[in-house]
Amino acid sequence: MPNMWYSRTMESVLMDSASPLRLFPVWLILGPRQVGKSSLLQHCAEEGRRIYNLDDLSTRARAIQDPALFGADLRSPVLIDEIQYAPQLLSVVKGLADRPDTPPGSIWLTGSQSFEVMQGVRESLAGRVAVLNLFGLSDQEKGLKPAGPQEFFSHLCATTFPKLQGQSDPATLDLYLSSYLQTYIERDVRELLGIQKRREFEIFVRMCALRTGQVLNVSDLARDAGVASGTAKEWISLLEDSFLIRLVHPYHSNRTKRMIKSPKLFFLDAGLAAWLGGWRDPEALRHGPMAGPLFETHVFGQILRHYRHRAREVDITYWRTRDGQEIDFLVESGGRTTPVEVKMGTVKGNQLPHLDSMAGVNWTAGHVVSLLHLPQEIPGVSLAEGWSAASPLDLSFLPGFATEPLKATGGGPTTGTPPG
Repeated sequence: MPNMWYSRTMESVLMDSASPLRLFPVWLILGPRQVGKSSLLQHCAEEGRRIYNLDDLSTRARAIQDPALFGADLRSPVLIDEIQYAPQLLSVVKGLADRPDTPPGSIWLTGSQSFEVMQGVRESLAGRVAVLNLFGLSDQEKGLKPAGPQEFFSHLCATTFPKLQGQSDPATLDLYLSSYLQTYIERDVRELLGIQKRREFEIFVRMCALRTGQVLNVSDLARDAGVASGTAKEWISLLEDSFLIRLVHPYHSNRTKRMIKSPKLFFLDAGLAAWLGGWRDPEALRHGPMAGPLFETHVFGQILRHYRHRAREVDITYWRTRDGQEIDFLVESGGRTTPVEVKMGTVKGNQLPHLDSMAGVNWTAGHVVSLLHLPQEIPGVSLAEGWSAASPLDLSFLPGFATEPLKATGGGPTTGTPPG
């Protein structure tokens, strides 16, 4: 049976001859493992582009032992996969990028862990590299059209990993995600970062999953995971660097003060967070205590994908006042800020914050994303002064630009065998 290829929003960015990416000879795509980074690039690659996969132990050994000798064979166009395994090659890449006959976009790199890679990029490739992020499939890329909340949560639990789409067998999901977790701990945590407490780290990751969508209290997390607060802070940074989580900080008009108060913790894949938290049955999850935080986590991930898969910048914060008023997300892009509230069910207008008393100069009207807004005829309906209904499947209300349909297939799978 052929594999299913899901067209990615980033395809049009990579193939656009007028894209700002054409200013750079090197393109670096960073993101979690198994989300399709190398498959996307191989799918877009022209004939004759050489591919070096540093996941291959022999290739990696040659690159590490003698980067100069390895680099002597490099010719553009080229793709070097999983560059974090041999950051020594970045100086070689710099030399290749600086050759006068190296055209824009002729050197492609991927990485699954940002700390080592970005440190080398800052030292060797400043001004020569465009850095992009690719995460798991967005709902648009999946072509989702769920009939209601029950089907929506089934899709959420299926995660955003391309290989798991269309898989409904719980044993299949268990095997894949268990293997994914162990591979992540073994390769990224032990090999790259030298952390030997594998069991303690796995417990810590699961404790984080139970806190997704919530304000992070590092002391409580450290206590429940059985580690020191300093270790917890270090491991939180590690999870961010390897694209499992993202911290969302409180909004403040003075940007230097956004880091003062406690951030919210969000997994970048709500389905993975649900699995790590022990939720295997979508219906039990939908009616359980984690339904709201995981739905909010899913919406956060979709907002982030909406921008980063289009190579656009976005700043996502949250609003919380001392008297209890709260806005789940403030999405800032292109000089505009849009308030977004995320609700599982019925939304009462009198429960929504009064935006006129808190809005900044460049704020737009607010939108409430709810599972009750899945039907196409509902989004846009006014819920209260300054607030409109929005569907989690249509993020065209976000600031910066409107959603464009995928050019290749309009979203969803197509039959074919993707490379890699």
